[in-house]
Amino acid sequence: MRLDGKRGRARDLRVGLYHGALCLACCWGLIVLLVAFGLMNLAAMTALATIVLVEKTSPWGSRFSRALDVAALVLAVIVIFQPNVAPGLHVSTTPGTGRL
Repeated sequence: MRLDGKRGRARDLRVGLYHGALCLACCWGLIVLLVAFGLMNLAAMTALATIVLVEKTSPWGSRFSRALDVAALVLAVIVIFQPNVAPGLHVSTTPGTGRL
């Protein structure tokens, strides 16, 4: 968004809304991951922050990102057939665990 010619009292509000919408459009996947991992899981947040740092700052970030994408897709297919690979993503039906 060009700021040239933007005047008036609502200029800062319009620019803030634009940048907020841009951030939401590009980062919604990370937000979903953080909710899935649990907002207070420090290890998951640290891993995601490290991944983003490597993707954004290293010269081989795009290759790293593609490799990570392929690994995530492979893991997703594995979890479909072997749900015990990701035990936190399914509800346990074992008696005595306090879960459904």
